[in-house]
Amino acid sequence: MDPTWLELAEKQAALCRAFGNPRRLLILWILSKNELPVHEIAARAGSSLQNVSQHLSLLKRSKIVTSRRDGQTIYYKIAENDYIEHCPALLRAPDVLEKPIHD
Repeated sequence: MDPTWLELAEKQAALCRAFGNPRRLLILWILSKNELPVHEIAARAGSSLQNVSQHLSLLKRSKIVTSRRDGQTIYYKIAENDYIEHCPALLRAPDVLEKPIHD
């Protein structure tokens, strides 16, 4: 088997695992619009900082999101990867996520 196909399959599997959790999909929808700090992601997702941080950690290990530090603030964004950036599930992110969700 061509190693490129196996690598592509591994990327697809990681993306499917990320989309398999509604909270992670919500986080990815939020990040599909902007690079944001954890506290802003948590506010928009209507979730705790701890919960969002755990999901972001998994997404980062899967190379679906990347982060950068600016002083004490860590910003997250969708990884610069054509495979992820052109994903239909991210392209159809609802516009309602521009504002915080209130339970």
